[in-house]
Amino acid sequence: MFVPPSSPIPAPACPVPRLETLAESGTRDEVRSLVAEFEAVTDPRGACGVRYRLASLLALVVCAITPAGHDSITAAAEWCKRAAPEELAAFNLPYHPLLGRYRVPSEKTLRSVLGRLNPAELSAAGYAWLHPLLPDGPVVPAPQMPDGGVEREQRRAHQTATRADPIPRRRRAIAVDGKCLRGARRADGSRVFVLSAVRHGDGITLASREIGAKTNEIPEFAPLLNQIDDADLADAVVTVDALHAQRTHADYLHQRGAHYLLTIKNNQWNLARQLQRLPWSEVPVIHRDDSRGHGRLERRHVQVVTVDGLLFPHARQVLRIQRKRRLYGAKKWSSQTVYAITDLPAEQADAAEIAAWARGHWTVENTVHWVRDVVFGEDKSQVRTHNTPAVLAAVRDLIRGALHLAGYVNTAAGRRAHTERHRVLALYSIT
Repeated sequence: MFVPPSSPIPAPACPVPRLETLAESGTRDEVRSLVAEFEAVTDPRGACGVRYRLASLLALVVCAITPAGHDSITAAAEWCKRAAPEELAAFNLPYHPLLGRYRVPSEKTLRSVLGRLNPAELSAAGYAWLHPLLPDGPVVPAPQMPDGGVEREQRRAHQTATRADPIPRRRRAIAVDGKCLRGARRADGSRVFVLSAVRHGDGITLASREIGAKTNEIPEFAPLLNQIDDADLADAVVTVDALHAQRTHADYLHQRGAHYLLTIKNNQWNLARQLQRLPWSEVPVIHRDDSRGHGRLERRHVQVVTVDGLLFPHARQVLRIQRKRRLYGAKKWSSQTVYAITDLPAEQADAAEIAAWARGHWTVENTVHWVRDVVFGEDKSQVRTHNTPAVLAAVRDLIRGALHLAGYVNTAAGRRAHTERHRVLALYSIT
C-alpha cells in the first residue's frame, strides 16, 4: 500500500525483544535511530548533484547486509529495490511527485559513496550507536534466542555466564589486532589491512583504521587508540601481540592512563633473551588451568616474576605461560612457552587475572575475524574500489555488535532470524 510522504510511517509489527526491553527499562539512554546517528559521518561528496542523504544510504547498506545471504553490494542494492514505500520512507529517501514513488539508490551509487567514505568515521558512528545499549556488567545471554529458537551455542553461553567466575577481572580489557582482507587488493596490487580495537568478552569494536599501502600496523597503533574516548581507555588493559611490543606504545598507553599486556617473541631479541634468563626454575607455578574444547585437551602453567629495571618502560611483572595440548585419543603432547610483560604490579593484577587477559586476547580472532570471514564471507569478497573494503568491514562489525546486544550469541542465527524487513528496521530503531 502506498504511503505518501505526509502520512505517518507505521511502526514495525514485530520489534526485536532485546532492543524493546532496553528502550523501555529506563536504565539506558534513549536509543537513537541509526539514520540519525549516521548524520555525524562526513559526506565526501560535493554539494552539486547530491540526491540522497549520506545517512540514509549508510543506514540502507547496514540494514540490507544484516539478513543472511546479503553479503555483497549487489545483494544490498537488490534488497533496497524490493523494499516497500513505507520502509523507504523510514530512511528519509527523496520522493518523486511525478513518478509517485520514492527514489531508490542504484548499485553504482552505493559503490561510489562507500568507496569515498572514511572507515574510521563510520566505525566511530557505529560504536556511538551501540554505546547506549552496552550493559554495565557482563552480558548474560538467555538460554534461548530472542525469537524463541534454541541454539547449542546459546545454551553453552548461558551456562558459562551463569557459572561463578573463578577469575574476577577488575579492569576492562581491549584487544588490538590487524586483519588482512584477502580478497581485496589496491590498484598497485597491495593487500588491504584493517587494524581494530575490540573489547574482550562481547567483541564490540571500539575503533578501526585502514592501514596504508606503504606502512604497517606499528605506526597506526596510536592513531587507532586516539579514536577511543578517555572514558573507555582510562584504566583499561590493552592486549596486543608481539608485533606491537614497542617502547613507544608503552609510553603512549602510560600517558593515556591505560595499561598494557604485551607478548614478547624473538622480534624483540634483547628483551626476549633477558626474559628467558630469569630464574624460572626457582619460581613456583602459581596458576594452573585445564580446559577442553575444539577436539583437544589444553593445560596451562603460569609463573610470575616481579621485575623493575627491564629494558622496557614501566614493566612490573613478567609471565611465563607454558601450554601443553593433546588431541582427543592421542598420546603425544605439544608444548609452547610464551612470555608476556605488563605494567600492573602484583597487588593490582594477580597471575590468574593476567592469564585470563592473555587468553581473552583471542576474542579478536574467534569473535571478530572468524565471524567476518565465515559468516559474512569477507575473505571471499573481491570488492576493491578505494576505501570500500575497509568500510564494509566496519559495517560488518556494527551488524555483529547489534545482533550480539540483541541477544544472539550465534551471529549466523541472528542473521537468519532477520530475513523480514520489519525486524531489521526494529533492530536499528528505524521506525
